[in-house]
Amino acid sequence: MRIFCLSMLFGATIAVAPLFAQQTGSEDTSKLRQDPLGFGGLSKDRPKGSKTEITAEREATFNEKENRATFVGGVRVKDPAFLLSSDRLTVFLNRNRSGIERAVAEGNVVIVQQTDAGEKGAVGRARRAEYVPTTGVVTLIGWPEIQQGINRHIAASESTRMILNRDGRATTEGASRTVITDTEGAGGL
Repeated sequence: MRIFCLSMLFGATIAVAPLFAQQTGSEDTSKLRQDPLGFGGLSKDRPKGSKTEITAEREATFNEKENRATFVGGVRVKDPAFLLSSDRLTVFLNRNRSGIERAVAEGNVVIVQQTDAGEKGAVGRARRAEYVPTTGVVTLIGWPEIQQGINRHIAASESTRMILNRDGRATTEGASRTVITDTEGAGGL
């Protein structure tokens, strides 16, 4: 297993921006209710000194001319706000290498939100996930699914796309179904 540090290889300090930043316990609870899928606002600032570790079992390729890093085989991303696994991860750096332009995870993508207590939060699955830090938009493509606790939002078609915005809104383009499990029963109304 190989561990790579983008800052050392590209000569710039790069922290992989979180796909799903977590909400802190000090926020207004009305904001939490605006996040029906439980992924938290994507606009959270990273704490100073936060580190993101990317591991790849097969290879890592760094193309300085194209400002691109590609990780292949059993890719794992460990970040204070999320965990990600995929078959391949491509990180596109901006022109001056001071940040990420976009990140694309492909093949068996699983994204797990970390809570403040380090516990598992919402889970997203898809064949592909794309993240653009400047807009805070995450797009799940290829049979996407989101699970929060026992409730699930599931694509009903391969072409369905689930778009998660930094303000907690989520949009599904294409056929989907939502399964809400009632743990209270009719007596809880």
